[in-house]
Amino acid sequence: MGNRSRILVDGAHFLNASGTGIASYSRTLCSTLRSAGCSIELLYGRSMTANKDSAPLALATQLYGGVPEPHWLTRIAGAAGLAVRAHAPFRGAIRPRVVPQNGVELGSFEPPLPVADVVHNASRLYEQADYTFHARRRLTEVQFDRPVALAHWTSPLAVKAKGCPNVYTIHDLVPLQFPHFVLDRAGRSADLHAAIARDADLVVTVSEASKQAIVDLLKLPPDRVHVTYQPTPPLPDMPYDDAARVVQTMYGVKPGDYVLFIGAIEPKKNLRRLIEAYVLANPGIPLVIAGPLGWLYSRDLDLIKTITLNEAAFAGDRSHTVRRIGYVPRSHLTALLRCARFMAFPSIHEGFGLPVLEAMQMGVPVLTSNVSSLPEIAGDAAVLVDPLDIGAISRGIRTLAADARLRTDLAARGRQQAGKFSVEAYGRRLREAYKRVGVDLNSSGPH
Repeated sequence: MGNRSRILVDGAHFLNASGTGIASYSRTLCSTLRSAGCSIELLYGRSMTANKDSAPLALATQLYGGVPEPHWLTRIAGAAGLAVRAHAPFRGAIRPRVVPQNGVELGSFEPPLPVADVVHNASRLYEQADYTFHARRRLTEVQFDRPVALAHWTSPLAVKAKGCPNVYTIHDLVPLQFPHFVLDRAGRSADLHAAIARDADLVVTVSEASKQAIVDLLKLPPDRVHVTYQPTPPLPDMPYDDAARVVQTMYGVKPGDYVLFIGAIEPKKNLRRLIEAYVLANPGIPLVIAGPLGWLYSRDLDLIKTITLNEAAFAGDRSHTVRRIGYVPRSHLTALLRCARFMAFPSIHEGFGLPVLEAMQMGVPVLTSNVSSLPEIAGDAAVLVDPLDIGAISRGIRTLAADARLRTDLAARGRQQAGKFSVEAYGRRLREAYKRVGVDLNSSGPH
C-alpha cells in the first residue's frame, strides 16, 4: 500500500436495507478518502458465528449475507448476554478480525457498499460497546495488528481506536436539545456525548449551527470542532419521460402535480404540522411522503390513515390525498424529485438537511424551515418558514403550488446554492480537519 494513509471508518450504519442519512454520509466519506489516495479500512460489528478455522469465503458470505430478524426471545437472550459481558471484568482492547472480501459484489447492494482495502469485523461490537458504556461509562477500545493513521467514527459511537487519533462526527445534538424527540433511557445520550467530547482528538460536524450547539452544550473549545459540511453525490441520471413513467406507474401520482416530502417518520421531521398545513393550504395536488419509519411515529401514521379513510368525503378526488410510500431506492428518489412540483421539508431541527441539498441539486423548488442549519444550507434559494407555525407553512405551500415564476427562480438559485456543497469542497474541508490531528491527506496520493 506504499505511503498511502490508512484511514479506519466504522461500518455501523451500512448493511441496513433502508439506508440512513448517516450511511449516506459514511459512503461519501469513504469515496472522498479514496479519491484523496487513502487506503480505506472498514470496521463492521456484524454478529458472526464463524470461527478462526472457517474458510475465507465463509467469513465473507456470513458478513455480507442477509440475516433474518431473530425471534423476540432470541433478541432478548442476545441483549442479556451483551449486558452480562458488559459487567464482566475488563479484558483489554477488542481485536477485530480481518474478513477477506473474496469477490463479493459490493455494488449490487442497495445502496452500494463502499469499496475498502481491508475489512474488519468484531461480532456485535457496537451493541456491546453501548452496553459497556452504560455499565461503566467508558468507551470500548479496539486495537489492530497494524495501527491505522486515523479512525473516523461517523456518529457518536461508544468506541475508540488505540494508537491513533480518533475523529468523531457529531451531526447534531437532538438528544440533548430535544430529548422528547428520541428514544433515550435515563439521558444516556448526554453521558455518551460528554465522553466523546472528552476523549475525541477532534469533533467534525456538518454545519455552523451544529458547531455552535456542540461548543455551547458540550463545552468544547471552538478549535476542537471542525465544520466540513456534507455533500451529496449526484443522484442517478434519469430522463424526465422515464421519471414520469416511474412516478405514475409505480406510485400512482401525476408528474408535476404533487408535493414531495423526503425523510424518516420521526418527531423532528414535523410531519403532523406539515400535513395539517397541507390540508389548510388545499393546493389541489397530493402530498407524497417518501421515507422509512423511524421512531415515535404512531401519531403521524394515525393522521395519515384518518385522511386516507376520509377520501370518500372528496368523492374519490385523490388531489386532496396524503400518500405514504415508504422507503424508496435512490433511482426512484431521482424520479420522484424530478417530477415533483416542489419539495416541502419544514423540519424542526436538522444538523444538515440532506434532502434540501438533493432537491436543490436537481433544480426542485424547496420549502423548508428558518431554524437550525436549514437557512445555512438553503441560503436564498428556498421559501423559509417557521416550522412551528402551521399557518406559515400553509401559506408557503399555497404560494409555491400556485406561483410558477417563483418555482422557476428557486430552481435556478437552488442549483447554484447546491454547488457550494460539492464533493470537491468537502474534500478540501476534510483535509483541513485531518491536518489538525497530524494526518496530511495531501501526501496520500497513489505511489
